[in-house]
Amino acid sequence: MKKIVIGMVAVSALLTACKQTQKPPEAEIKKGYLVYKNNCSACHWETVKPEQIRDIRKQVKAGKRPPFGAPPMSEVSARVKKFYPTEEEFVNFVKDYITNPSKEKGVCLPVAYKIFGVMPPVGKNMSEEAKEAVAKWLYYRFDMSWEEFMKKHPH
Repeated sequence: MKKIVIGMVAVSALLTACKQTQKPPEAEIKKGYLVYKNNCSACHWETVKPEQIRDIRKQVKAGKRPPFGAPPMSEVSARVKKFYPTEEEFVNFVKDYITNPSKEKGVCLPVAYKIFGVMPPVGKNMSEEAKEAVAKWLYYRFDMSWEEFMKKHPH
């Protein structure tokens, strides 16, 4: 009896985990990428290489601005996942933040606010469907944790 109960619990946990990590359809991810290209890419590069981070850090230390207007999306994704690890939490945070951004509810490092400030409310001009799509794209496009990101891209 004990083995049956343990087996049922294990199967239930496995099914729950599979349900939580089910990736949205590819068409939805592509739509999210198009939303990113049309609404976010003017400020946020998609990603940066570690050697680019080193060069950019030198520019910033010399008092120059980085070559982009906001942190790269790969960094944004990793940072938001540190505080909002599940898809649902992450998507809800991103949808709210891009609509009503503020330093108080943001999760950026203090230096990011010093360099870039708070982003404009670009989500106010986006449909709920577009906000959902870009948030899911951001969640699924990058799979690095914050710790992994910082180890690979120290700054």
